[in-house]
Amino acid sequence: MNIHRILWKGIYYNTLEYLHIQSGTTHKIVGNITGIANEQPLHVHYEIHTNLQWEMLSVDIQLTDHVVKKLQFSRQDNRWHDQHGTIHAIFDNCVDVDISLTPFTNTLPINRLSLAVGESREINVVYFDLPAMDMKPVKQRYTRLSTLRYKYETLYSGFTAEIEVDDQGFVIDYPEIWERVIQVRHIEE
Repeated sequence: MNIHRILWKGIYYNTLEYLHIQSGTTHKIVGNITGIANEQPLHVHYEIHTNLQWEMLSVDIQLTDHVVKKLQFSRQDNRWHDQHGTIHAIFDNCVDVDISLTPFTNTLPINRLSLAVGESREINVVYFDLPAMDMKPVKQRYTRLSTLRYKYETLYSGFTAEIEVDDQGFVIDYPEIWERVIQVRHIEE
């Protein structure tokens, strides 16, 4: 079993994120983000489960500011279900998720798509806008510029960024938004 522990510092928002990834028969990702967004203190705890190909199985988000707010979704048979079992057809074309307060969710399409250098792909994601707790389907594009550099584009807003990742697809530098402080990897038998 591989275990990664990563600490990111938020630049755009004044946050710190501690991420723990446990990979065995699936990937279990647990993130905790604490800091200030929109001049308000907050804490976000999220859990993501994927298969070994980095395809989404479930996402749970809990945001605590002045109250606790929760979102829970699972992906079964290419459909997104909330915690009550309700199917949200608006997200049927979405394979990945993007949580606005973490650079980790860039790892999901980067690793799942396995693009060749120079290759580009458009994807649909469920975008979780935090701290607002809004969610919507969004079209994005990833282009692999070099072995460890990707261009990320949000197609509805025109936002672009060049992201540097390590050989595992984890963000090292997301200019003016996040930077990695440390990553520790170890293998448990």
